[in-house]
Amino acid sequence: MLKPEIIWIIGLLLLLTGCDREFFGEEPKTYSLGVTIKYPAYYTEDMAAGVSVKLINQSNSLTEEAFSNDQGQVLFTDVLRGTYRISANLKIPSSLAVALGDTIPSSQDIADGKLINLNANRQDIFISDFINVEPLILRSSIPGTLLIKEVFYTGTTTPNGRAYWSDHFVEIFNNTDKVIFADKLYIANCFGSNGSTDGQVSEFQHLSDSVALEFVWRVPGNGGSWPILPGASMIIAQDGMNHRDDPNGNPNSIDLTSAELETYIYRPENQKDVDILEVPNMIEVFFNRNGTHDWILHSYGPSLVIFRTDNIENANIVPEPSDELGHEVMLIPSSWVLDGFEALAYPRSGKYKRLPVSLDAGFQYCTGIFNGQSCRRKVEDKIDGRVILQDFNNSSEDFEIIPFPTPGIFE
Repeated sequence: MLKPEIIWIIGLLLLLTGCDREFFGEEPKTYSLGVTIKYPAYYTEDMAAGVSVKLINQSNSLTEEAFSNDQGQVLFTDVLRGTYRISANLKIPSSLAVALGDTIPSSQDIADGKLINLNANRQDIFISDFINVEPLILRSSIPGTLLIKEVFYTGTTTPNGRAYWSDHFVEIFNNTDKVIFADKLYIANCFGSNGSTDGQVSEFQHLSDSVALEFVWRVPGNGGSWPILPGASMIIAQDGMNHRDDPNGNPNSIDLTSAELETYIYRPENQKDVDILEVPNMIEVFFNRNGTHDWILHSYGPSLVIFRTDNIENANIVPEPSDELGHEVMLIPSSWVLDGFEALAYPRSGKYKRLPVSLDAGFQYCTGIFNGQSCRRKVEDKIDGRVILQDFNNSSEDFEIIPFPTPGIFE
């Protein structure tokens, strides 16, 4: 009879002989992917050179970058079998964009030397052979003046292991060299699933000129109450308290007493939200769930916009699709939007994207919930000590995941 350790070794050898060949040092089979990057159809030139093109594995987020040649072509080689996403980004001066036929930049944009974003994004490219994908057509947009600087939505965990989400916040940043008043600025959650479950893809996803919203808030004031200095920001907290030392808080959380504003939901028939009296309240404009007691940013990934309008009454209120309880959704024109942020549950959740690609060509995702991770916009430059934030209108490129939130600061 064979000894047990001999049987174990034989079993191990049999297992190894059935493993993939690359275990024994053979290289796995790889493929090539080619793509052509084109300017918008109304540009006088067709092929876009010098574009940063990233090929991103949707399973593990491994990324390869290349730049388009004079014919707008990019070739990725040694690509493993799998499902990928392509992201293309370029910035050009406003004057060049106008010379190429763009009508978005104004004469003031040209005088200010403002750069124009050109980007495109494509999801769910399955590579199992040598392929050339359909050309990517760039879209043009102007970088924002007010930007979403940080979104903390994952929440934290208490010392006894309980989930804690009252510390959510959004930080709005002035990316210009002039004072901007945030009075009457709107912030809203976009409608739709984030891919955390096998939910239904938003029926509004196909819209390019509208955005569907479910929670809408407005900054109070009439024009001179809430200045944001150049290179400074405003924090809008769910609860503007020191979550670390409050008896009802979480010592593993953050201090949000510096928040300029907080969201407070007044429900006289069933009041559950806490009003921090030292922090002024945002104005509730529209909720599609009247039973909600907190402005919660979904811990698996919210989609947000900030926008301005003097005619909120012109927004369309429409029935929520596939709903039999009378819930409604607010539709606003994309032209009202100043900036957007998209976060989804997983790298493979791209089909659940809620923002039009014309507003945000990509998305971000954290690696878990209640783990303290936060999404913060990258720094592009500093001018005389003033921080300039990156804005490609692409959350995949503009934001990074940091291990813990940094309201009001950069590290």
